[in-house]
Amino acid sequence: MSSPDATIEALLGTARAARCHNSFFRQQQLKSLHDKLRNNVQKIRNAVKGDTGAIDAEITKEIAATLKVIKEHYAGIDPEKELDEEYKVQQRQNAADRKLPWGVVYIEPQLRHTPFFSVVVPLCVALAAGNCVALKLETTTQVLPALLQTLLRDALESDTFQIVTSSPSSESIAQCLSVLQHGEGTPQPTYSQLVSPGSKVIAVVDRTADLSVAAEQLVKARFAFGGTSPYAPDVILVNEFVEREFLNLVTEHSKQYLFATVFSEEYDDQIQSDYTYAGPHMVDTMVAIEKDKIWNMSGCAHGWNGHIGILSTSSKTLAPLPPKISAPIFASFPITSLDHAVDLAALDSDDQLLAAYHFAAPAHTKYLSQFIKARISFANYVPTSLLVGPAAPVGHSVDQTTRYTKDQFIRHSPVFVAGSKSHSGLDSTASKEVDKLLADAAMEIKAKKRAEWKSLGFFEQGILIGLGVYGVPILTCLGASVYFGVRAGMRRWSLS
Repeated sequence: MSSPDATIEALLGTARAARCHNSFFRQQQLKSLHDKLRNNVQKIRNAVKGDTGAIDAEITKEIAATLKVIKEHYAGIDPEKELDEEYKVQQRQNAADRKLPWGVVYIEPQLRHTPFFSVVVPLCVALAAGNCVALKLETTTQVLPALLQTLLRDALESDTFQIVTSSPSSESIAQCLSVLQHGEGTPQPTYSQLVSPGSKVIAVVDRTADLSVAAEQLVKARFAFGGTSPYAPDVILVNEFVEREFLNLVTEHSKQYLFATVFSEEYDDQIQSDYTYAGPHMVDTMVAIEKDKIWNMSGCAHGWNGHIGILSTSSKTLAPLPPKISAPIFASFPITSLDHAVDLAALDSDDQLLAAYHFAAPAHTKYLSQFIKARISFANYVPTSLLVGPAAPVGHSVDQTTRYTKDQFIRHSPVFVAGSKSHSGLDSTASKEVDKLLADAAMEIKAKKRAEWKSLGFFEQGILIGLGVYGVPILTCLGASVYFGVRAGMRRWSLS
């Protein structure tokens, strides 16, 4: 077996030959990959279950989402259109949208959360973009990595795809586009790295929220896939006026996760089966919180597969958010107002939160999403698709379904042709044309008239409400007094 550096060098040679650029070759690779995986779904299902302990419905969802991504990228390859783009320059047309594959993509996946999706999706997207791929799968006791090594090697061409069991040198990786799903050790990714960050996720539940919907959505987000999703909320900030009612609803909705069991026909008793892998991680997280000098947690509800707790802090001032949680632990913290939530989020060490879920009235979700810095925010719901897969790479828009897009694995390389419309008058040397250009450029900018509109601020609303409550009755009484007074005076005057 060749060394990782030698493997990267061999793939770089294939990339220079541009074999992967061919649209028909890419289609053939994707079809072969899809066929190999769909014909071994049961083996994949058993391997994922053995490694992660996830329930059947979640494993099915993960496999289906992965196979769907492959089909979509296969359908997205248009050989005829790509051929037209290739020959634009020969036909004296600008190729402003010309794109080239990066060359070699090195993928270092995480295997704890939805490992099948985390491995296959970036591999599929890299192949669809025309790259060679080096995939790191270490030799471990896990079943899925060994199975994927066999399936992927059988499905893909060996000169365009290779598996390495250890990391190549930094010099070799520097020649590749790197997909790093363990992003905690790479705080500032370079242009050639797609890094999944380890930032925190928060949820805010205001007193104006539909508490039942909020509880249902956040319980699903926290406990689905054993609480391992990077987009599961690490702390739920709940308005103190509705905290008790909200936690009661959370406890009710979480029963299916906390006490998930099946019956054994052989022994006719209950056996814990779902999320059996949550135990050690949950215990470690609980111990870490107990040792924290700032945060404490008191139990609210506890089951075999999860914990619901209320956070408290010993700090007399605003404290930074508690550490990220990768276990089925639902941690809530009471807040006094929306500004309290904004201030807590602002103290986080990360530049941006990974995600934020806001449950409140529309005007309040607008306020929260505006002032809580998060890479992506959601108002009154948590998308299920977001819980499948790794965190989306830093510096790119978040694709809720696939995490990785084709544009992330290519480089723009436009070509412009002489005599085309792209040439401006700045190329001219004639003095009259240059003077005209200066005259046009130096013309005063006409200020655009702003639309006139008035908005009622907080104090204006208070004044109007006060006038409505006190002014209207007083004016009504005065009006009635004047009316009846004048009427009585007129009657007296007529009698006299």
